[in-house]
Amino acid sequence: MFDIGWTELLVIACVAIIVVGPKDLPRMLRTLGQTMGKMRRMSREFQSTFNDALREAEQAADIADMKKQVESVGNFNPLGDIKKSIEEDASKRADKPKTSKAEPAPQSEQTTDTTDTAPAEKPAEAKPEPEPVAETAAEPKEKPVTEDVKA
Repeated sequence: MFDIGWTELLVIACVAIIVVGPKDLPRMLRTLGQTMGKMRRMSREFQSTFNDALREAEQAADIADMKKQVESVGNFNPLGDIKKSIEEDASKRADKPKTSKAEPAPQSEQTTDTTDTAPAEKPAEAKPEPEPVAETAAEPKEKPVTEDVKA
């Protein structure tokens, strides 16, 4: 703490005996001990108060985080979320260009192994598929779900 060795303590004791005297030395040492005890208690009290304040600040931050989580759960609307996802899917479906299945798909290049002695097979002839019927404006679109769910 203060880095006081035994020789320094011996010098301090000799000076105290000479200055105070052997008669009043026990009373002085008792008073010194009581004063040191009070100082230690005050430092412990200060330290515990400081630690309590830190814990309260951490708890306040935790409480604020929990409050935010509770508020976000309170804003939970499953029906609205489902409705929004359905609308997004419908808009994506409407934005895609319509392609007919009658168009031939591009064929990838096929490499044949020269060590194969079997004759190459002829590709099967593609049968034309009927064209899909386009949607007309007279057909009704899907109705969004508007029922309220009661918990």
